[in-house]
Amino acid sequence: MNRVSEEEVKPIEQKESLRSKFRVEKERLIWIDQARGFVMFFLVLTEILPNCWTTACWTNNGIVKALAGFFLDHPSPQLTVQYIDFYDIGVPAFFFVIGLLMAVSFKKRIQTHGKGSAIANSVLRWGLFYLLGEMIIFFTYKQGFGAITEIAPGVYWYVVSWDVIPALGFVGLCAIPFMFLPIKTRLVLAYCMMTAFQIMLFIPQTYMRAYAEASVHGGIIGGFFVMTSIVLVGSCVGEYFLLNKETPLPKKYKMLALLAIVNLAIGLGLWLIPGGYPNKRQSSMGWATLSIAVIIFALFGFIALNNKKPHHTVVLEAYGMNPFIMYALCVMPNAILAAIFPILKTSNIVQIEFWVIMEAIIAAVALTLYKFHKAISATKVVATIIIILIPIGILAVAFHLL
Repeated sequence: MNRVSEEEVKPIEQKESLRSKFRVEKERLIWIDQARGFVMFFLVLTEILPNCWTTACWTNNGIVKALAGFFLDHPSPQLTVQYIDFYDIGVPAFFFVIGLLMAVSFKKRIQTHGKGSAIANSVLRWGLFYLLGEMIIFFTYKQGFGAITEIAPGVYWYVVSWDVIPALGFVGLCAIPFMFLPIKTRLVLAYCMMTAFQIMLFIPQTYMRAYAEASVHGGIIGGFFVMTSIVLVGSCVGEYFLLNKETPLPKKYKMLALLAIVNLAIGLGLWLIPGGYPNKRQSSMGWATLSIAVIIFALFGFIALNNKKPHHTVVLEAYGMNPFIMYALCVMPNAILAAIFPILKTSNIVQIEFWVIMEAIIAAVALTLYKFHKAISATKVVATIIIILIPIGILAVAFHLL
């Protein structure tokens, strides 16, 4: 009887311990979900903001205009400006939070389905993102996929048409091999890559700064060396917090704070060197490291919010649950409709109406999915958008709407 009772008790204890472990893991995920949600909420809120609002056109107050520009628009001109503003951190924040769960998801899939499946799934996901980005470029950019451009007097390079979506797909594909590396090795390589690109920016004979200025986010070269590095740093942070069970949480927070301080020091140090200034358009290392520092410091706000017990923030968690859907709903209709109806680019009234309608639709979708606990696969989202976009794009081109 004693043996039977002991055998019956053991499974119950195991189940309880697994449940407790699962609850702890979920609690530790909340600040990541909230951080992702904040980034997506900010991007969705500002991506299609009326032009008049970004410049505070309703006032002549210089301070108000400066604050609007700092938080709602990139510096002007972007090409040679030698500083960054808060809005410049949006793209690296987006890539960083994407990286937070990249290594975790990849390694968990290896455990459940094997290496081949994990690689195939990642290639499919990020390949579809890249395909979607190229489709958008094909249908909406007059330049097409790129063009031979004079980036310096007498110097001609092929400059690709570049934006966030194709960059995201390209960077995701580039990041796959790095997921097999240990955290420390991956982190060191990320900063080596950023350093290599910054050195090329320093050397005039490489024409890398001129190329970066002619493109967006440093173009495809800056995408590999810098944007991929930002994703890798995010993946190291996510893996360190979620898969490292040996290190106590207080020490993890100290290491995260140290990482932020080191990035801040690198960014400010580079700023003191002629030509080392932070610049979003050039995708400089100063821009990347200062952005990473600000992002990590912001993460501590969400960590502090959930320090003693989880504090659910419905709106942020709703936007963070399906980040790709939120971004697609924001960017895709705007890109398509603006290409078909030029008034969307020129009329403040139309822009305001469009912004209000789209923000309401996106919020409704986010909250509905959150209510029903639906986290839809990014691969399915992108595949669906591609299927929808192909006939729309073909018809628009056929009827000369694009």
